[in-house]
Amino acid sequence: MKHPDKPFLVAITGGIASGKTVVSNWFEEQNFSVFYADNIGHELLNDRYYKNKIEEIFGKEVFINDSVDRIKLGQIIFNCDDKRNQLNELLHPEIRKSMKLIFDASSKETLIFEIPLLFETHLENAFDLDINIWTEEETQLERLMNKKTMTREEALKRISSQMSTSEKQKRADINIENNTSMSVLKNSLSKILLEVNKKKFKEVTDLLEC
Repeated sequence: MKHPDKPFLVAITGGIASGKTVVSNWFEEQNFSVFYADNIGHELLNDRYYKNKIEEIFGKEVFINDSVDRIKLGQIIFNCDDKRNQLNELLHPEIRKSMKLIFDASSKETLIFEIPLLFETHLENAFDLDINIWTEEETQLERLMNKKTMTREEALKRISSQMSTSEKQKRADINIENNTSMSVLKNSLSKILLEVNKKKFKEVTDLLEC
């Protein structure tokens, strides 16, 4: 449905180590309300119901002092498609509900959500504007190995677990290249800001029906 009486909904996505959060933070600096799907998911990991479910799926070895060890959890899910799918099936419905509550309760003109798996979870049609941040695979590898201290093999597994860059580019409304410097990226974002402020509403799908 078209919703001029609702916030203009913007989704920011992109592959791992593409610079999504840098872009999301930039929009926050421009005084937009920005929410992070990953943060919602991380909060769920503190809930007893989800802790119990995660223990059923992954065992006690992913816990440290009753807290989910996200590093250990990540090592498992990026090496096992089945376990990754089980975790997504557990958390994603509740993440969608939380985002829906934010949509419905907001009086803001524009809401921005950073959603790493936007296309993988088929949520792109719930937003008026889908922005994809992309970078060359070699740059992704360098960032992961330098900042996350991963081996090249580990980094490649993380990248290959997600939809390809070319497929994300096909599905996005806007693609932003992030292969060079922060100044170049900010210049691109300043141009994108004009598109965001135009608020071209789409016939969007309800978030819970995607």
